[in-house]
This record gives sequence, structure tokens and C-alpha cells, in this order.
Amino acid sequence: MNEQPSGRQWKTLEIAVDQFRQRMERIAGSSSGKGSVYSRLALIHQAAKAYAVETAPASITVEIEEITNPPLYEEDLSDDPVVIQFSYW
Repeated sequence: MNEQPSGRQWKTLEIAVDQFRQRMERIAGSSSGKGSVYSRLALIHQAAKAYAVETAPASITVEIEEITNPPLYEEDLSDDPVVIQFSYW
């Protein structure tokens, strides 16, 4: 059985889709010179993790629980915000 860490807290963020897409582009651009190629899903997860780490208190573990409304396709024109649910301890 997987025990929950003590002191675990949950938080939800809403990020504008354009802002989230820009973060994904920065991540892709910073790794492209190093020979790394990421799938779109990996970029979505890395961008969500970056937002969560920036928001959570320092020196802790952050775990992404759910990402809702991410820009799955470059042509995705949704105005709905990207919702990131994460926990930290």
C-alpha cells in the first residue's frame, strides 16, 4: 500500500493558455540545442511542473495530479485556462 506523506497539501492553478504555450516553447527551445526532443505531452507536463514548483514553498517535493485543458495541438485555439492540480510536501 502506498502511504501519503505527512503534511501533504494540494493546490490548483489556472494559467492562461497563451502563457502556458509560451512556457512550453521556452522549454522546447532551451533543450533543442542539447539534442533533446520531447513529445508534446512531455512538454505539457514539464511546463505544468515548472508552474507548480514556482508556486509551492521552497525545498519540497511537487507532484502533478491533473492537468486540464492543456494545448494538445498547436492549432488548439481554446480560450479556457489550463488548470494544474498538484500536491506538495
